[in-house]
Amino acid sequence: MRLPLLSSLAVAAACLALPATALAQSADVRVTLTGVEARGGHMLATLSSQQTFMVAHGEYTAKTEVNEAGEVYLVFTDVAPGTYALMVMHDANDNEQFDMSPSGMPAEGFAFSSGGAPMMGMPSFDALKFTVGSEDILMTEAMTYF
Repeated sequence: MRLPLLSSLAVAAACLALPATALAQSADVRVTLTGVEARGGHMLATLSSQQTFMVAHGEYTAKTEVNEAGEVYLVFTDVAPGTYALMVMHDANDNEQFDMSPSGMPAEGFAFSSGGAPMMGMPSFDALKFTVGSEDILMTEAMTYF
């Protein structure tokens, strides 16, 4: 009779611990974007795994209005542990596309994790990746405008 009672207590204790464990398994990623220009529109950002890198939306997205020049803050909440790349676009005209100028240069501002602003061509996941564990991540990335 003791064995079933002990087993039941162990299962109950494990179930009670699940919410705390689940919370400890995620973190917030807080991003400060510097050098933001007062072009209006919104800042659109995504955290992507290698599988969703350069796809329309990654695992986590954030969006905030741009009202003035300076700094913009983004927060991705409850990010699961893993390896991600941050990509940010200043969508000044709110068309949810990354616009290019007639000369082929980006017409809108952008930023990447790990200071990975490529000067030529598309960025690679390996150049931008960072790891999220159970502790919050604070990062500061500079916007690039042409």
